[in-house]
Amino acid sequence: MSALTLTYQANNAQSIDCRTLTPDLLQGKTLADIQALPLGTQSVADAFDVSGTDTRNIVFKNANDQLHYIGHQMKIGNITVEGDAGDYLGAAMQGGVLICKGNAGERAANLMRRGILLIEGDVGEYCASSMKAGTVGVLGQTGARLGYGMKRGTLLLANKPKEQATWLDCGLHTLPFLNILYQSFQQLDTKFATISQKRVQRLMGDVSGMGKAEMLVLQA
Repeated sequence: MSALTLTYQANNAQSIDCRTLTPDLLQGKTLADIQALPLGTQSVADAFDVSGTDTRNIVFKNANDQLHYIGHQMKIGNITVEGDAGDYLGAAMQGGVLICKGNAGERAANLMRRGILLIEGDVGEYCASSMKAGTVGVLGQTGARLGYGMKRGTLLLANKPKEQATWLDCGLHTLPFLNILYQSFQQLDTKFATISQKRVQRLMGDVSGMGKAEMLVLQA
């Protein structure tokens, strides 16, 4: 089966709430069923050209920052965003793998509970806000208030974030257990599959709350 592919129509100027377009919510639906699903004042067919049949693997093509809530509360399967994503990418995720090959808007991974979210570009403010568990990777730059209110989980960063008063610098460490995490990336179609650095700067926080989350900043 080929992945269910949702190609965003370039002439569509409306913001789209994509929270219903996840593998778990589309299970068992036919192509016609999916095309007829409402997206606010539009249907899926109004906003996307739809092809493919494998609803456990969803691809958003021609994606841009008008597409919000991609992967919201997803529990299973894989979503790949070919392009940029809007706000709340992977918000409240409960499982599965979500890959964004471009930039993401604000509050990516907000309230995330489980799963893997990998962002190859930049990410906006409040990434991983109130995150409870899971893994988020960002290869680009991160915005202000990264990990605000974060409870648990791991942020893997290629670039040093802005200093924040509620995150504590725990110094440089060599962490062999990262090999296990990297092995989970190697089967994925993403730039994260080539990461091998085990030397990281480790920060713990958000100490205004539980303080049990971590940021790992990759070192050359």
